[in-house]
Amino acid sequence: MRDMKRGRPRAFDPEQVLENAMQLFWSQGYEATSLQDLLLATGLSKSSLYESFGNKQSLFEAAFTRYFDSRAKQMRERLEQADSPLGFIRECLLSVLEDARQSTPRGCMLVNVANEFSTGDPVVQPLIELATRRFRQVFEQAFEQAQDRGELSTIESPAALALYMHCAMSGLRTQTKSAVVQQDLRRVIEFVMTSMR
Repeated sequence: MRDMKRGRPRAFDPEQVLENAMQLFWSQGYEATSLQDLLLATGLSKSSLYESFGNKQSLFEAAFTRYFDSRAKQMRERLEQADSPLGFIRECLLSVLEDARQSTPRGCMLVNVANEFSTGDPVVQPLIELATRRFRQVFEQAFEQAQDRGELSTIESPAALALYMHCAMSGLRTQTKSAVVQQDLRRVIEFVMTSMR
């Protein structure tokens, strides 16, 4: 006879909890985010948080993974829909200006996490490396397409251009947190675009 017993259904949406935790860690960083902050942001009790997500670091790791998984997926979708792969690259650079318009720019969560953890955490460091690979793979694909269409020369490899793009994006995101004015950021973006041609 089939056992009809079931556990109590969760009274919360795990995806929404991860989204709220991600936004909080993105804004405040890991160390500056307290357990109480997380409970307020997610609406969970302490027991529910620990039962469902483990400890604070486990929740952070899941939230950070959500960040780069969702962002890389969005980038791939935008590349697929773009009329021009080089236009996609330009739009990625210009997206930095959206963050610059915020009263308190958050920068890139990947850059923030890399700066906070550096190479000192054996669990977070592989996630940083995975996130970096995910973003660079999308850029590499865009540069391959741009070269195939004749939008770019083939002097530089798509992999080298992807690394350059990743470094440029990281630097621009960091500068938005330093209150660099948009006009100056636009000049840098135009320089980056020109240098890749």
